[in-house]
Formats: sequence, structure tokens, C-alpha cells
Amino acid sequence: GFFFHVYMADSGASDTAAALPLDNAAGLASALRAARTDGSARLAHLDRLLSTLRSQTVRDAVPDPPIFSELFSLLSAAWQEPFEAEAARTACELAAGLLALPEFAVGGVHVSDDFLDLAFSRLCQPANAAGAGAASLPAGPVSLVGSSGSSAAKSVRASSAPGGPGFGGSGGGSGFGGGDADAALKLELSTASEVVVWVYRWQPSSRAGLRLRIGRALLRMSSGGLPPPGTAPLLRILAAVIAGFGRPTSAHRSLLLSVLLPLHRPAGRLDETTPHLSLYHEPLVHAMLLLLRAQPSLLPSALGAMLQQWPQPQEGNSSKEVLLLHELERLLEVAEPASHGRLSLLLAPLLCRSAASDNSRVAERALSLFSSEAARRVLLADSRGAMPMLMQALLRGGCPHWNATVNKMT
Repeated sequence: GFFFHVYMADSGASDTAAALPLDNAAGLASALRAARTDGSARLAHLDRLLSTLRSQTVRDAVPDPPIFSELFSLLSAAWQEPFEAEAARTACELAAGLLALPEFAVGGVHVSDDFLDLAFSRLCQPANAAGAGAASLPAGPVSLVGSSGSSAAKSVRASSAPGGPGFGGSGGGSGFGGGDADAALKLELSTASEVVVWVYRWQPSSRAGLRLRIGRALLRMSSGGLPPPGTAPLLRILAAVIAGFGRPTSAHRSLLLSVLLPLHRPAGRLDETTPHLSLYHEPLVHAMLLLLRAQPSLLPSALGAMLQQWPQPQEGNSSKEVLLLHELERLLEVAEPASHGRLSLLLAPLLCRSAASDNSRVAERALSLFSSEAARRVLLADSRGAMPMLMQALLRGGCPHWNATVNKMT
């Protein structure tokens, strides 16, 4: 079984489960079991449960281990067994909604590694996984070790509202897909995220293992190709975990350099204006800022690694360049005064190349960095080494740029 508490009960008829009220633990557990086992009336059971969730009547039931056992067993079945598409979607919506209720914020329920493997497989399935099954987690040495105390747990908050949309996929035999495949994918991912968040908060013994799973999953996602749809949700969960870290440790440096920075590597594009990086760039930058605010001394190492993954002009990936310039401006906000001169010299060649770019979007974004006070303090800190390079790039040998906006910004 998936859980430490295995709820064994006599299998009752469908009408017996339907007759029990859902405002008590026994009735709720029975209805959840019927939704999983009674295929002929599954949608009816799920609709009744969802209606009770939306009316808030279910909040009168006091959750106990059998309820959680039945809830996670239902979700496991929806992800693995041949559920109808509508039933699978409703099961996910129900699970995410119940786990987000304050009444379900309780400990004492042990969720097994097998079920966590399943939840991560849903988050990690590739973008083209429709009907192809879920992607398995890679093995790897990276450990995300942070504070496992109350501050880390309290920083992790449920990522979707009760009954709200989520993020998911159509791998395995779950039945997801059809005309509303994108919505089903979102919902499944949201539910898997909700499960991970709930376990991290209320099962402290699993926190170290969850950090390890997140690190492994993100390492795989940085390996190239179209990133899985679960990349952004995983980064949001990781950011919440980072926000609860206590005293900085060497493991946080490993997290930054070995997990987050490699996620800048993908060079693919969905189209001319949409690099793969844009699919998860916002939560990636947020996670990096949280780490660097706690350990600003890591910024030079982080920027050095970023520069190694910067697109070359001949690659024609100007959209990714613009994203990275935006990130650079944000990261410079945490620079320590003692590092300004070093960072100025480190970044000067890149800023010169970007400001002189024939691509107007790249040139404009590079020049806009000088409008930021924090960035300007860093970029102009080295008057002997960096400033002459920057002035030469801005003057362009006396030749104006072809774009009038770039000339005005210069």
C-alpha cells in the first residue's frame, strides 16, 4: 500500500456510500473509496464530493488517516488506471481542493515513497508525453539540504486554491487529453504540486528526501530539449523551500551552482520570440534571488556561470539574451559594495557587446540597465578597466545605430 495507515473496510454497495453524509469522517472516506472502486457510478460519486467541497460542507468532517488514505488512493488510481478523462480531472480538482483546506493541514499521516515517486513522475513528464507514459526520475548526487525546522515548513504554502486550476499531464493511462488537454495538464500539475507542498509541510521526515527529488528533477530538466511543463511549478515549490532556509550552508551554494544555474542552459525556442527559458524564467530568477539575498558573496560565481551560458551573436537567440539581461539587472540588486569593481570588470565585455548589438531589442535592454541605480553602481565602479570599454562601445566609433530608439537611449 501507499500509506503507513492502511484503511481496511468492508466494501459496501454504491448506494450505501451515496447515502452516507459527507460531513463526517466515515462518510467522506466511504465516498472517496466508492469514487475509486465503483467505475459504473464514479462520476456521480466525484460530482457529489466536489459539490460538498464547493459548498464547504466537507469542512465539518474531521480528517483522519483513513480519509487521507482513501484520498491519495483515489488520486493514484486517477493517475495510473484507465479513468475517464472527466473523472480524472474531477479527482484532481477534488484532491487539490481538499488538501488546500485548513482542516486538512494536519500531520500524523505518512505518505509513502511510492506515492511521492508517482507525484514527481507527473511533474516531470515531458511536454510531448501525451499517451507516452510518465518520465522517470533520474538518479543523481545533488542534495538540497536546508533547514528542516518550522521556518522551512511554514514558508511552503499551498499553490492552488480549493477547486482551482492546476498543472498536469496526460502520461500513463490516466485518460487525460482530448480537446481540453492543456487545461487537464494544468490541473494535474497543480494537484501534484499541492501533494508535494502538503507532504513537505506536514511530514517533516520526508523533507530531506523531497529536496533531493526536486534537485534531481530540475537537473534532468536542464539537460536540453523542450522543458517539461512541470519545471515552473517545481521551481515555485523550491522557492518556497528556500524562503524557509536557516543559516546559509555549503549545500546552498551547490543548489545555486549545480541546480539553478544549469537551468539557463537550454538554447531552444518555441518560435522566433519565445525561448525555452521563458517557460520557467520568472520562478527561476525568484529562486536565485532568494538564495543570493541570503548569501550575496555567491553573486560573482553565479554571474560567471551565467556568462558561460550566454548566447553568442551568431546563434541568433536574441530573445534569450533579452531575458538574461533582465535577470542580470535583478541580480545586481544584491551585489555587495566590496564586489562592485570585480563585477564591473567581469560584466563590461558582455555589456559592450550587447549595447553595440545590431539587434535593437538586445541593445535597448542592455542600455536600460544604466537606468537602474543598483546596476549603474556596479557597472560604473571600475573607472580604469571597465569604463573605457563601455565608452568605446557606446560611441560606436562615431557611427550611429540604425535604430533611432537605441541612439536616443545612448
